[in-house]
Amino acid sequence: MPYERKIKRNQRTYVVILIDQSGSMDTPMAATGRAKSQEVTDALNRLLLELIRAAAPTGRDVKDYYDVSIFGYNHTVRSLFAGKLAGRDSVSVGELYAAPAAMRQREMVTTDADGNEHRATVHDPVWVTASASGKTSMAAAFAHVLPLLEEWVEENPASFPPIVINLTDGIPTDEGLHENVQRIRSLSTADGQVLVFNLHVSAESKDTCRFPVTAEGLPPEGQLLYGISSVLPDVLREQAQGLHMDAPHGCRGLVFNGNVVDITKVLRIGTLA
Repeated sequence: MPYERKIKRNQRTYVVILIDQSGSMDTPMAATGRAKSQEVTDALNRLLLELIRAAAPTGRDVKDYYDVSIFGYNHTVRSLFAGKLAGRDSVSVGELYAAPAAMRQREMVTTDADGNEHRATVHDPVWVTASASGKTSMAAAFAHVLPLLEEWVEENPASFPPIVINLTDGIPTDEGLHENVQRIRSLSTADGQVLVFNLHVSAESKDTCRFPVTAEGLPPEGQLLYGISSVLPDVLREQAQGLHMDAPHGCRGLVFNGNVVDITKVLRIGTLA
């Protein structure tokens, strides 16, 4: 059976995250009033911290279970790593741990068993910052990561296959999306083909469709994303169900009109975090 390899130091996996940074991502989400771009970026930074913690179960000695790439796309496609990692196409989870771009201060409020509130200042690492302008060069983004994926599967033939997660709020403004994704999904390790998942975020989050088994009933942009999404393997279906998301057999790795909670959950499912 494919998609069964355990993720470990000598059998890592590769997570590629593509973020739509077009102008429409500046639209606020109804539930929070914050821009879609900011909600996506905050969820991504939290995920990266989760990956680091998963790779350091004892709190020390970060094991390089993951290689990570993060690209933003609008009128161009570029790596979103900053600081010491600026310009890098991919980094290990250990390198993420060693080089956050910044530390962000926030107040955390907890409540004890007696109902008393306790406030504390915490500092969270930040690797990616929000941006929103320009067009939606989605096809170019997939084309950009193709050679990285080709190289990775050649160098890691026994590993759990790479996972590409595309977060967007629209449809591409360029040509060649299906062809580029088909070339990516044709790549494989001994454990299965490269997986492509899509999360469409919506300002209103109405009529959310999670892990559909058919494109029927979806609007044209939803049908387009359905067509480029991989079938969710059993191991990731179980991950979804563990997060209280229905993921029937044969469903696609697609959430359409997703909300803030969906962003976090899909990122966790797609990275086995």
